[in-house]
Amino acid sequence: MLQDIASKYHLLADTIAVSILTAGQFDNHLWRIIVTVCCLYVYQFVIPTDDSPFTNVYFYWSFFLGHVYVIFKIPYLRRRQPRLGCVFITGADSGMGQATVLHLSKLSLPDQSYDIIFAGAYNAPETEKRFRELLAVNNNEDALRRIVVVPIDVTSDKSVQDAAKVAEAAMSKISTVGLTAVINYHGIAFNGPTEYMPIKMYTRQHDVNFIGNVRMVQSFLPLVKFANKNTPKDYRTRFIFCGTGGGSCSPCPSLLSAYMSSKFALEAMCQSLRMELHMLGHPIDCCVINPGFVKPTMLMEEGVKLTRKMWEGCREKLEGSTVAEDEYGPMMNHFMKYSNAVPGEHVSAVARAADDALTAFRPKSSYKVGIDSKLAPLVGMMPTGARELISRHGMYGILSPAGTVSKYKV
Repeated sequence: MLQDIASKYHLLADTIAVSILTAGQFDNHLWRIIVTVCCLYVYQFVIPTDDSPFTNVYFYWSFFLGHVYVIFKIPYLRRRQPRLGCVFITGADSGMGQATVLHLSKLSLPDQSYDIIFAGAYNAPETEKRFRELLAVNNNEDALRRIVVVPIDVTSDKSVQDAAKVAEAAMSKISTVGLTAVINYHGIAFNGPTEYMPIKMYTRQHDVNFIGNVRMVQSFLPLVKFANKNTPKDYRTRFIFCGTGGGSCSPCPSLLSAYMSSKFALEAMCQSLRMELHMLGHPIDCCVINPGFVKPTMLMEEGVKLTRKMWEGCREKLEGSTVAEDEYGPMMNHFMKYSNAVPGEHVSAVARAADDALTAFRPKSSYKVGIDSKLAPLVGMMPTGARELISRHGMYGILSPAGTVSKYKV
């Protein structure tokens, strides 16, 4: 009996195996769904006819459940590349940058650790002290030896160039490969009403979140290109940037015009850079990590201070008038309440996403971290009315963990 079943359904089993193997070549749910739909279309030509309704229902449900597994659970089957050379990480003072430095420094398997992990920090002395405290808990001297804290201010051309020189000098003494990856986490978040927020805050926002990344590319790309000469033929180096939400398809909520516009500009730069490097034949991949709400980060901790500074800037701009705070104050207070109420992903999830991007055979263009990040582009592609209704209510209305804001039309 088993032999008869095996003989009857072997073509179907082969088709399922091909479907699983093909879907496993993609580290992307969209492409896995496309592959699965194509294979399901082929199934109608290979499913044997059977007079027994039970047998047909059994196998059809097997196909359905099997492909749910294919889409969501099957591991990525393509080989991963080893961790070679050195990596430079900005924003290592706290949050995502700090978590990624710690994650990569603790990897000690053969061919699985970097020679040097450069921790770019605005406050280098405090950052170095913090790493010593964190790694002293487990007496992890090997990890601490691999971390080199480098002072850097991404709003200064000279500071970024000096950081590149420091990294180059350190690598010349230790690493025979060079700089194989740069991960940019630095960021600042000025939130406020577009109508009143001072232009200097918009300028500062874009100087850190967007132009700061351009400075990093222009100063560190020559080092990454040089490392390509010392890596295996099929090895690809990386530039990884930190976006927000679901990427450029995300809805842009109220009060976030400065922050979101700086991140949208970053996404555009990353896409353009990736194509430029490809057309020049450089084996360098560029991708973006898109975290939703992530905690703990400096952005959250500094929110109250920056908001106070923003209101002061508005009053100064309006010659002492408090009209900006009168009109938008309750909305901002609700946004702060919402930010505190949202659970968010732990920063370690971002570190794991960065590690995945570093070792992928070909990285995804975007690594979305957190359920809010994954849902944001789906909402962003809806018709305008539906998109903005969900966005408003998600933060300020019935879908918000902070409740519904009063005074405003949600």
